[in-house]
Amino acid sequence: MRKIAVLGANPACQKTLFFSEFRYGEVNRAARMEVLASGKGINFCRAAAHWGRAAGVLMQFTGGETGRFIRDALAREDIAAVDTVVSGTTRCCVTCLDEKNHVMTELIEPSAAVSESEAEDLLGNWRAALTDSAAAAICGTLPDGSDYGLYRRAADLAHAAGRPLLFDAWRELEPCLRAGDNLLKINRSELAKLTGMSDLRSGLCALFRRCRLRFAAITDGAARAFASDGENLYTYEIPQISEVVNPIGCGDTASAVLLSEIVSGTEPPRAFQLALGAASANSMTSRPGSFDRSAAERFAVGAFSVEKLARSSRT
Repeated sequence: MRKIAVLGANPACQKTLFFSEFRYGEVNRAARMEVLASGKGINFCRAAAHWGRAAGVLMQFTGGETGRFIRDALAREDIAAVDTVVSGTTRCCVTCLDEKNHVMTELIEPSAAVSESEAEDLLGNWRAALTDSAAAAICGTLPDGSDYGLYRRAADLAHAAGRPLLFDAWRELEPCLRAGDNLLKINRSELAKLTGMSDLRSGLCALFRRCRLRFAAITDGAARAFASDGENLYTYEIPQISEVVNPIGCGDTASAVLLSEIVSGTEPPRAFQLALGAASANSMTSRPGSFDRSAAERFAVGAFSVEKLARSSRT
């Protein structure tokens, strides 16, 4: 099976609390709780395993008792991870799900910055993982206060190794996308933050002018999704899910399936359609990055439309 080197630097111990109804400003007693290892890189690897066309090999920072919990949890799930153990303690995140109103509230702890020596250790692991990987992915944020130059250096290593590189991240992105074979999966609000443009077409045109990209995939929750190769604009209808259990991990699932399909030879527009089907199936489960593949494939059968993005999208 093909391998994907995954840089998910900022994992978390994810606690999900389920409430029959969540009332702000009041004492709320959860009906049940689930605890698992999470974060964008972990969810990516879990979703890739569920899809079954590629296997993620995760590079991450972990520290303290929370970091130990994450390492043990991933070993039980048989998710391959190479850890850089750091002096700071890995964060916890708490998701409060209101099952009556289908509303989610996310609480995220701060995470400790990593040192230069810790960053170098992770980059060494990343370099080694790239040697036998078919592709690479950089997912999510860095620990608070860390130097985002780490992502540029990681991107340079992937480009030097000749690996397709998918970004599911947007901060300090442009310096990472000046060479190589790059793919991008972000949401619509992140596209606006990255380009400074609220209009979708204008934002995508600016993105392709500024960056070297093969394909950009843009999600917007339960609304339509969009993608572009710099010449064409693809629009996808999202199936309506009557009972959303947990939206956490839907974007990570989409990234994992998108890249798994592309490295398996699927054309990007169809790969993103499959990715959106998997993301919809993920929303029906409580565990981020987990889904029923048959449900994912049922959700990915609808047609998508194609039109020209703009003549000026590329220089």
